[in-house]
Amino acid sequence: MGQKIIDKWKSSKAGTVNVDWAAVEKELGFALHENIKDLYSRILGGKRSTVEGVIKFNPKAFVKENVSKGDWLSDINEVNAGRDFCEFQLYLLAKCGTEYVCGFFDDAFKGDWTGGNDFGHRAYIGEIILNIGQVSLIFNNETGRFEWIDIGYGYFDVYEENPYGIIADSAQEFLDKFVVYQKR
Repeated sequence: MGQKIIDKWKSSKAGTVNVDWAAVEKELGFALHENIKDLYSRILGGKRSTVEGVIKFNPKAFVKENVSKGDWLSDINEVNAGRDFCEFQLYLLAKCGTEYVCGFFDDAFKGDWTGGNDFGHRAYIGEIILNIGQVSLIFNNETGRFEWIDIGYGYFDVYEENPYGIIADSAQEFLDKFVVYQKR
């Protein structure tokens, strides 16, 4: 089921869903980058607020650029016990009503996931689950890039200044990273 939703998300065009971005930006107090608008104006989840499943995982292909943790997520044997797959969960807009959408983005940028830390204008959009645990998928509204961080790794970083790594530069590139895993 997850791959069908991902495939629909990938093939739908930005703007397919009519979202009141002006209301969201007023609620947040800042303008949203076009990449997050692209990601969240393609499909609605309906009764589903997440899409989840198992994807192919090659860390060298998944991570576009390492930033502050060297090549920490690059060794599949270290981070995923040599497995070439991982679980994932991505958050979907379930509906497009203004009150719901404003709440969705308020939670994505300022919700409990921050643990009181300052992440700048970053939104929590999902996670991948590896042998080492959960790795958070974040959207950086300042740069328009899709990032990964491991919040459980330690609370000593200045999160708004240093993403651990970059996954993608556009919504399409990000979605294209999610390919269903099929055993050989």
